[in-house]
Order: sequence, then C-alpha cells, then structure tokens
Amino acid sequence: MKKFEYKTLEFQADDSKFTKSMSVESNEIETILNDLGEEGWELVNSVDYVVNGFTTKVILFFKKEK
Repeated sequence: MKKFEYKTLEFQADDSKFTKSMSVESNEIETILNDLGEEGWELVNSVDYVVNGFTTKVILFFKKEK
C-alpha cells in the first residue's frame, strides 16, 4: 500500500486590507514550487480565503510518497 506525507505552504496578502496583490512575487512562487517539485512534492490543491472581495491568504497543499 502506498503511503504519503503532506505539506502546506501559506501565502499572506500584504498588510493593507485593501490590497489585491499577494506579498510574494510570482517568480518567487515559481522558484518555491520548482524547488518543492525537485524534492518530490506534488501540488494537489489550493484554497484562497477571500474577505470583502479581496484575497487575504492562499494555502497550497502538497503530497509526496513516503
């Protein structure tokens, strides 16, 4: 039987309540995702939290086989 381990990665929006951009640059996110992929992590889902029409945080869920 296959066994998996799981990891979460959370990105918070900037401190400003009215911002529409995340505090992490897209090329930085790409680098993080590529590094995790090299370690065998697979992105399986993401959830964004929206307050008053603005994204406040995004959580990415990864898994890899043990």
